Amino acid sequence: MTVPQPVASPGPIEAFSSARKILRAYHTLLDTIRRLRVHQDVDLIKRAFRFAHRAHRDQRRLSGEPYIIHPLAVAQIVADQCLDSATVAAALLHDVVEDTVFGTEVIQKEFGTEINELVRAVTKISLVKSKSSARLNREQYSRLKEKESAENIRLMLLATARDVRVIIIKLADKLHNMRTLNFQKPDKVRRISEEVLDIYAPIAGRLGMFRIKSELEDLAFAHIREDQFERIQQFLVQSQGEREDYIEKLNRILVQRLAEINISARIEGRAKHIYSIYQKMIGRDKSLSQIYDLRGVRIIVPEIRDCYGVLGIVHTLWPPIQGRFKDYIAMPKSNGYQSLHTSVVGPDGKALEIQIRTEEMDELAEYGVAAHWIYKNENAATRPDMRRVKWLKRLSRLMEAPQDSADFIEDLRQELNPEEVYVFTPKGDVFDLPVGSSVLDLAFRIHTEIGLACRGARVNDRMVPLRYELKSGDRVEILTDKHPHPSPGWLRYLKSTRARQKLRSYFRKREEEEALPKPEEKVVIPGARPSKPTLDELSELRIRRRKTRDPKRVPIEVAGARNIQIRYAGCCSPVPGDRIIGFVTRGRGVTVHRVDCPSIPNGDRDRDRIIAVKWEGLTEKYPVPIAIKAEDRQGLYLDLVGGITRTYTNILKAEADIPRNGDQTMRARFLIEVEHIDHLNEIFESLRSVPGVLSVERMDKKAIQREPSA
Repeated sequence: MTVPQPVASPGPIEAFSSARKILRAYHTLLDTIRRLRVHQDVDLIKRAFRFAHRAHRDQRRLSGEPYIIHPLAVAQIVADQCLDSATVAAALLHDVVEDTVFGTEVIQKEFGTEINELVRAVTKISLVKSKSSARLNREQYSRLKEKESAENIRLMLLATARDVRVIIIKLADKLHNMRTLNFQKPDKVRRISEEVLDIYAPIAGRLGMFRIKSELEDLAFAHIREDQFERIQQFLVQSQGEREDYIEKLNRILVQRLAEINISARIEGRAKHIYSIYQKMIGRDKSLSQIYDLRGVRIIVPEIRDCYGVLGIVHTLWPPIQGRFKDYIAMPKSNGYQSLHTSVVGPDGKALEIQIRTEEMDELAEYGVAAHWIYKNENAATRPDMRRVKWLKRLSRLMEAPQDSADFIEDLRQELNPEEVYVFTPKGDVFDLPVGSSVLDLAFRIHTEIGLACRGARVNDRMVPLRYELKSGDRVEILTDKHPHPSPGWLRYLKSTRARQKLRSYFRKREEEEALPKPEEKVVIPGARPSKPTLDELSELRIRRRKTRDPKRVPIEVAGARNIQIRYAGCCSPVPGDRIIGFVTRGRGVTVHRVDCPSIPNGDRDRDRIIAVKWEGLTEKYPVPIAIKAEDRQGLYLDLVGGITRTYTNILKAEADIPRNGDQTMRARFLIEVEHIDHLNEIFESLRSVPGVLSVERMDKKAIQREPSA
């Protein structure tokens, strides 16, 4: 939606020029409609245009052009995606209710329920605006806009879960606004561009609409990093002739070899868009001249069996690059995308990416969910079944749990991660999870109760802790306790949105139950001095993070001192309340990491450079005795000590009983320093992952003192 501007009437020459532009756009739209394979009601689209033109006749955009140009452009984008006539008509009318005197009752009367509901849904999304923002400072205004944006996105996804065409209209609206964004103020340009890269482009990708996704990314990137955009664009222009010659050479080779096995194929050069090239530069830490796989080839064949035949020919022509083959035909992406992907060393000795797919797969890759309309007609009985797209199923689940705007956007970003891993259970069930998912994510995916009671897992017959990151092809057996013992600290290990929601819901419910008054609770007489809390009460304390995301607002002590130069590691981004460790960096003071950060150097020569640090005033340590039972074996005791120390925990006292009289169970007791219950749960989790451990539990405080040593 673009805010219409009331302006003075244009002169005759300007009016004539505008009229020609409108007519040209209108006839282009009608030509597109007539060429589509989808049955279209052209008369409906003509009526919608005339109505929208009349409604917006006195309005202009920030660029000064007639406002109707915007609805026409949005409708054109929708038509290019092969959508039905009702969606195209709704795109023409999408700003009428919000920006003109005509309400939804008029749309209902003129165009019926289906179009009216689409227009209402898009209008409702755009109307979330706060009325009292004039007196806010810059920081308050920024937070307000973030909250408004989150609510708009939530409404958009709710509407999409009911009818996917709502988000297609909204994406088309966003795309045309991005094409004309330079007429906005610089701060608004950057805010909108960042939102497009964070949310709207990934949504288009999740829906498989890669043509729209690519253009949104390039337009947003051009506004955020104009220098980088122009540099890559200039490089592509200069090397275009060379790339075209290379693709033509490949085409001749492939056509000849495929003809020998009677496979007809359409071969296309596949140019990467600018933002994806930039992402490769950043991800691989390489300069533009070092990125060789800017060229790609797409091979389109009639049948699925032909895809694998082509793959065999490609791999006999050029050597495949190990680890770069993906079969999305056997295992489609959650948005329904199917194709074979492989990378080979091409005839010039440089990497070449090749995609192999059928015509139908190619249309789905280009148009995403919109491709389901290509072979459908207007009959409701044959309307496309959006349940085929897994992500749309998960979409409504994202809305179930009440969350504040920050949590919602964070979970949405996780859900929009397009990469997935596929893992197997011992029974042969296959689960797709976001890249970076832990065994804990899988446990919650299987069932909430399994997630809450999870204590570890066997991955490929090897014991691993909850934080273990899964890889495609892993065979995973989830291990559980009889009773659940989840920790808020588990949120650090969870990647999938659904699992995070389940865990938050559990603790929200538990807090509500704990808030209820209990009959045995003592009433403290006013003025009386409260008694000192017991060790058990102290160790049950949960993390109470300070309400700040800025670590600089909470001072850090390094080995008891506060005047040491520190910096915060970008690899794990510690925040107040996280358990942290310091690493002495030559010439740069101490770098602060989270204790579970995988980037902390751990070689023998680096151990002396690890130093104790803590958030001042946020942590205090308490001695807690624990008891462990395990199947006795050589090296067990050292493994138990290692299980504790790898959580950066001090051991104050340690004892163990040697098994006697044929008993093969070793019993060990440790007195350890614990900061809070999350810390204790982390220690328990680490110990339970030690092979042979049967149980880990807390003891009475005096037990370790009165039991005899072995």
